[in-house]
Amino acid sequence: MEIFTLEFWEGLFDDFMEYMNDLPVQILKSVLESIAGIVQSITPPDFLDHSLGDSLGPAMGNIGYFLAQVGMPEAMGILAAGLAFRMLRKVLTLGQW
Repeated sequence: MEIFTLEFWEGLFDDFMEYMNDLPVQILKSVLESIAGIVQSITPPDFLDHSLGDSLGPAMGNIGYFLAQVGMPEAMGILAAGLAFRMLRKVLTLGQW
C-alpha cells in the first residue's frame, strides 16, 4: 500500500496551482489595504471642515430657480428615459448591442 500515489501528487499539484493563481490577488489585496491605511491616517486640513452645503446654502434658492427655468428637470427625464431604453435593449438582446 503506497501512500504517495499518483492521485496524491495530482491533488497536491492542483492545490499548489490554485494557490499560485490566488497569490497575486492576495498580494494586491495587502498592498491596497496598506495604501488605504496610509490614506486614512492623513488628517484633513482645517479649511475642509465646512461642507459644500454651508458654502452654497444662501444661493440654493437662486440656483434652483435658474435650473428650473432652463429646463433641467425635463432634460434629466429625457436622459433617464434614454438610459432606461438602452439598458432594456441590452437585457432583451442579451448584450448583443
